[in-house]
Amino acid sequence: MGWLPQKSSLSRFKVGQFSRHPDLKRKTTQKSEFVFAVDPLVARVSMGLETCDNQVTRVPLGQPDVSVILPVYNEQSCIGSTFDAVLNYSRLHPTYQFIFVNDGSRDQTQRILEQRIAGTETEQIQLCAYPDRGGKGYAVRRGMEIANGDYICFIDGDLAYSLDHLGLLVAKLQHYEMVIGCRGLVSGGDRGLNATRKVAGRIYNILSQQILNLRFIDMQAGLKGFQKQAARELFSRQALTGFSFDVELIYLAKKLGYAIGEIPAYVSVNHSHKVSKVNLLMDSLNMLSDLFKIRLNDWLGRYE
Repeated sequence: MGWLPQKSSLSRFKVGQFSRHPDLKRKTTQKSEFVFAVDPLVARVSMGLETCDNQVTRVPLGQPDVSVILPVYNEQSCIGSTFDAVLNYSRLHPTYQFIFVNDGSRDQTQRILEQRIAGTETEQIQLCAYPDRGGKGYAVRRGMEIANGDYICFIDGDLAYSLDHLGLLVAKLQHYEMVIGCRGLVSGGDRGLNATRKVAGRIYNILSQQILNLRFIDMQAGLKGFQKQAARELFSRQALTGFSFDVELIYLAKKLGYAIGEIPAYVSVNHSHKVSKVNLLMDSLNMLSDLFKIRLNDWLGRYE
């Protein structure tokens, strides 16, 4: 079970419970607590640092048209500006639901988000957190368990791709079950990446095309969207939790016969100044290994 914020006559928020979506199977042996929090007390209760004797019935939020998942890990340097951008966007788009997923950050990311969410009047922005890092793919899957929009998207938590891309994603999702951001569709789309990352990314995409027989020229931009039913089906079969999880999703979408669309994606210029968390050599080797794991999983029938 997890935790959901609710309005209370005694205080701003009240703790309640929700059930994970029944169609989304959990395919991990990690014992990380799945936490849904809006203030420090809720986080302490959920992580076992406090106890809560009373169970409160959940009051459902309104049905959003679009759910947006933002996975974050050790983003204290930019999480405040990200939150401000999300808050401003949510005010202009009242049918959007935003879900920050804190993937076991060791810095102040979770505390900053808790304070910011507790200080707002909106229920459009929510936080999911757990103590142990599971990987980006794991974080997005946890967010998918909460998301209930007609369209479900994920975007990098540091906003390497601006929120303005969401409108393009949603418009395209009216005609495709899955839509991916593609930096190659526009000149200078990857201008926010350093030269090494650009070359490594292009090589990886070529290998993905050859090993997995995929035709897309950019499969790893942190900007993707799904129609709800497609999201449930794809993430119930997802096996990878690291950086290659989105390539696996594309492979699964093709295998299941889903129509996949693309939109142009621009990397933020500010992103070029950020220190990358990626270990280029080790992560590249791991991602290459993942491509063969996808093939092996399919051969062994694990995606059926």
